[in-house]
Amino acid sequence: MYRLLIVDDEPAIVNGLVQLFQQNKDMELDVCKAYSASEAIEIARKTKLDILISDIRMPQKDGLQLVDEVIYYWPSCRVIFLTGYSEFDYILEAIRKNVQNYILKTEGIEPVFHEVKKAIAKIEESNRYRLEQEKAQMYMQIAEPFMKKELMERMLGGEPLPSLLAQTRYAELDFQIAPSRPFFFLVGQAERLEIHKIKALHAVQRIFDNHAPASIACEKVIYDGSVLVWLIQPAEELWHRFDGKPSGAESKEQGFVAYMKGILELVQNECEEVLDAAVSFGISGSLSGKIDNIHHQVEAARAMIRNRTMLGQKMVIVDLEKTSGSEAARLIGVGMRPDDGKKALIDHIHHYIHEHLADDVSLTAIADEMNFNPSYLSRYYKQITGHNLFDYIQSTKIKVAIHLMKTTSLKLNEIAARAGFDSPSYFTTFFKKMTGQSPQEYRHSQ
Repeated sequence: MYRLLIVDDEPAIVNGLVQLFQQNKDMELDVCKAYSASEAIEIARKTKLDILISDIRMPQKDGLQLVDEVIYYWPSCRVIFLTGYSEFDYILEAIRKNVQNYILKTEGIEPVFHEVKKAIAKIEESNRYRLEQEKAQMYMQIAEPFMKKELMERMLGGEPLPSLLAQTRYAELDFQIAPSRPFFFLVGQAERLEIHKIKALHAVQRIFDNHAPASIACEKVIYDGSVLVWLIQPAEELWHRFDGKPSGAESKEQGFVAYMKGILELVQNECEEVLDAAVSFGISGSLSGKIDNIHHQVEAARAMIRNRTMLGQKMVIVDLEKTSGSEAARLIGVGMRPDDGKKALIDHIHHYIHEHLADDVSLTAIADEMNFNPSYLSRYYKQITGHNLFDYIQSTKIKVAIHLMKTTSLKLNEIAARAGFDSPSYFTTFFKKMTGQSPQEYRHSQ
């Protein structure tokens, strides 16, 4: 049932129209009446209105002003004007306000009935369209996750992402990744998921979502029933935050990948704590210009993670762009036995520390070079060697300082710098703590 409001400052006209509409059996209407624009506005404030029939010329507020008020509360209300005058200015203004029609009172009741029936037909058409739209949106909300999963799986099967997105089937998808802008992929594999594997993988996805900022768009899929794959894309503002680096510094791409490794470290730590799961990741460089072979790159990342896992290495973060040729072969340990792989990794850590002692030998820097989660690398090193990695670094610094004191005539502040001490005073304090002598005393005793 639709609600019709009839408004005129002449009660006889209002009451006559109300009676005629109530007698008309062709239309099922709830008919209301008002004898002024102010009274009609009060009704509009508390009652849904579908159709308004109003006189134009009324005291205080005219019909045009009334329409503004009614449409404010009920935007879809259909409006029909009645008047005793055929005035061009009123007609023009009525058209501007999207009024359905303008009827002279002298035309009789039949044109009024006709216009109300037209108004009802338009309301029903609008309602049908809205319901169809709502059903379509509801369908998309239900179907979209499945459609995205299908699209991602087809991409991982070798079909180019831009071609897939251009297909009519995916035209309405709210796909968050724009292939025209820099984007990356992540591959994740989890261990120790003996039961409820899919639920656990979904939990990893949620943990990632919780740590990924709003400035990074993501699309994700569980591929092959066991592999987590994300496409990720930094927003323009975030991407340009990696601009303006000094000459020789990392590129925007490297800066973003380094930032993502920090996020992945958080995800790995929480997965271990909450799910008791060791999750390893591989992250690509920018896929701009490499869109057609995403599936090959994903498979390469999976192979690297798998080979590291076979060597007993967990919670790795493989930087595919950084891990090149010979280094990749050494790190993933193709053909190595687990014990050989452990020894190769420890040797590599020691070599890196010796080569970079005067630069950055922080746990984060070493873990980045070894493609490991920093916290896990510290534990893994102690598990293999029985010693703390930090202690090894400190003892190496002392050994290098002693060697330089014995074999060179370098000044102590130069020796301190080569041994990885930023401050000569700290070098003196640390050296005395470790050897019982100051650097000056040690050198003089030799």
